[in-house]
Amino acid sequence: MLLALETAIVDLLKSALPALFTGAGAATASFPLNTWDFDPLSADPVAGQPGPEDAVDELPFNPAAPAGPYMLQRPPYPGPKRVYLHSAAGELVALSNTEVVWNPANPASFTFVPRPGRELSGFAHLQVLYGVVAAATRLKTKHKLALEIGASTAAAAEQALALALAVLVLNRDALMAQGSAGWNSGNYQAKEVVKGLKFASGSAAAPTSRSLLFEAEVELRVDRLLGPDEGKPIRQILSPGRTPGSKSVDIDPAVQA
Repeated sequence: MLLALETAIVDLLKSALPALFTGAGAATASFPLNTWDFDPLSADPVAGQPGPEDAVDELPFNPAAPAGPYMLQRPPYPGPKRVYLHSAAGELVALSNTEVVWNPANPASFTFVPRPGRELSGFAHLQVLYGVVAAATRLKTKHKLALEIGASTAAAAEQALALALAVLVLNRDALMAQGSAGWNSGNYQAKEVVKGLKFASGSAAAPTSRSLLFEAEVELRVDRLLGPDEGKPIRQILSPGRTPGSKSVDIDPAVQA
């Protein structure tokens, strides 16, 4: 795990310090160590009762043909859905309700009608947040992650380490956000969130290399999505002493559908 965080660190160093980490003779950044322990409180997890959980889909998007239609990967639970334009750099732009037209005959299908002037270039995905019915639990882990910086000389390695520390410290919150990741296949999904990132120690095992040890706190939420016949939203709650049909109840049309 934490491949997304490792990639974010390397990309940040190359973009913030191009003279040091790109081109001929550049310093290198690699991760020879990534180990983790499970938090004792989540070492023996038990899934909770099935209920509404959050799902996230990343749907391929073509700015030259934005309309779609698009299809969610799982049956949505009745309720609000949020749709964003998502760029390769991680930028999220929320779409208004008037730009997203859901198919009344299929709640998992929608089309995109961009408002006049909407900038679409640079976006490669639509990110959709919506509810699903799932059994879920959370695992908490503590990682030890080593960043090794190599250079041509001891002085170059020292310079690369000092400036890399400056970049990483001043962009720690952004790195934590970019280190989050999600996966889904079949009826299962997992969402990884970096909750904490600390600088633990460092070393100089060789004259031309420097190592920096991070400690990262990570929460992994795992879900099993229920099938259409396993979980259904509650439409009515009958008060004690009343018989079915004794009192009319207004039902949300979205739930009724």
